[in-house]
Amino acid sequence: MAGRSYHHGDLRNSLIENGIEFINQEGVKQLSLRKVAALCGVSQAAPYSHFKSKEALLEAMRDYVTAQFMDILEKAIQSCSNPNDPSVLIQIGKSYVLFFIHHPQYFTFLFSQSGAKINLSMKNDDSNNFSPFELFKTIAWRILGTGGLPEEKRKDAVISMWATVHGLASIATMKNVYYDEDWQSKIEDIIWRK
Repeated sequence: MAGRSYHHGDLRNSLIENGIEFINQEGVKQLSLRKVAALCGVSQAAPYSHFKSKEALLEAMRDYVTAQFMDILEKAIQSCSNPNDPSVLIQIGKSYVLFFIHHPQYFTFLFSQSGAKINLSMKNDDSNNFSPFELFKTIAWRILGTGGLPEEKRKDAVISMWATVHGLASIATMKNVYYDEDWQSKIEDIIWRK
């Protein structure tokens, strides 16, 4: 496993990125600040200026990826002029899949290694829910409600839409899955099945 090079002044992000790659290769149990320091080419003590423990590094990795993911989704929402138009859901879905196509290591990390929790309930009482899913769920619930869809059907539709984009992101990031089309140009067609 080759580490990403460390550039002076950016040790924190280098530790995070190398930590993500390490976890995806070796698993969370094998992670240590010492091992990540070696990947960055710095002393074993250097990571402690940014992280008190392995758990603090793991939390920073989760926060780092989640913040980038949220930023992409929020920009997709803001790019739409009417917040209640169903096209907002298409933009969120495209952004969801493309984010992970561009960063496949983040998909593996978030959903296999980081312990991110997703509560599919439509109740808004779970503050520990994975924030990108919570954002998607809130927007989808609102938009589907403007169409007069009954509550039970809305619940099913939200889960179905999320499963579609999450499933696309999953297969698009698998090393052993091949597709003869360009994902970027086909995502909307796949999502928007009429």
